[in-house]
Amino acid sequence: MVKLKVDYQGVRVKHLHEDFTRFHFTSKRKRMSSIISDCGETEYGYDRRVHLKGASEIVLGCCTHFINAKG
Repeated sequence: MVKLKVDYQGVRVKHLHEDFTRFHFTSKRKRMSSIISDCGETEYGYDRRVHLKGASEIVLGCCTHFINAKG
């Protein structure tokens, strides 16, 4: 299925291997996280990425850097 001109199922197959790591949402943690691999090399040499979803104050508390409206 292609949605918004992106084959999201193809992206899932490429990056979300059967052994990917997911931390499910809990009311105690107030967030959920998924670690995906094979994202390509970055300036720091990692090929993994963490996608984090949850309460904004919790998510921002987990970040070391972020981009706001002022850049």
